[in-house]
Amino acid sequence: MEYAIKQESAFVGIETSKLRLKAVLLSGGEVLCKVLENDVAGYRWLRSWLQRNDITIMGLRVCLRLDAPHSEVAARVLAEMGMLVCDAQPTQLQEYIRDQGLPEDAARSAVVLAHYCAAARPEPWTPPSPAYVELRLWLRRLYTVQQLRKQEVARLESHFHAGQIALHQLLRQQIACLDAQIRQHEMAILEHVRRHPGLPRPPELAGTYQRIARYTFGASLAGGH
Repeated sequence: MEYAIKQESAFVGIETSKLRLKAVLLSGGEVLCKVLENDVAGYRWLRSWLQRNDITIMGLRVCLRLDAPHSEVAARVLAEMGMLVCDAQPTQLQEYIRDQGLPEDAARSAVVLAHYCAAARPEPWTPPSPAYVELRLWLRRLYTVQQLRKQEVARLESHFHAGQIALHQLLRQQIACLDAQIRQHEMAILEHVRRHPGLPRPPELAGTYQRIARYTFGASLAGGH
């Protein structure tokens, strides 16, 4: 019982950005702040900093916004370290902010997330499966190649209208290579979904990926036909 009480006497809120993590620790009536790199070394420094402040890592409730950019990797690694990573859902968080009389733009503040974590005790987040993470990486890579193709097609038109025939022909060959890469990515995604049936649809499937969504998930649900 003493172990459980100790775990719930400290709470952490984390504000994420592309390069930095801002962590706020509530413990024993104190509010401590630490700014770290948003990378593996930074996550380890965060663990060391908490331990130096006599905080037990296992079971420590940590709250962040998983809908914020650059938060996914941090959440996954901290969960692997044994922390109870909690996703601050926008609706519940905004309700807490209104009840506290705070401005709406405080929703991403690390200190607000830490206090919300202590008050609401949100449910721990379940990290996605490695298969789901890999699927999202495949989809992001596919998007990158598709965007590159769009850029090359735009250049192709400009070379044609400028009478630059040699450049036009070279670019046509490069676009053909990109088309082959796109098909390879699509087949890899299909095979991945077949190997892992029941995967949820990642957010990367929205909009641009509707065709891929029909191709992969539709084929998977139909038994690959």
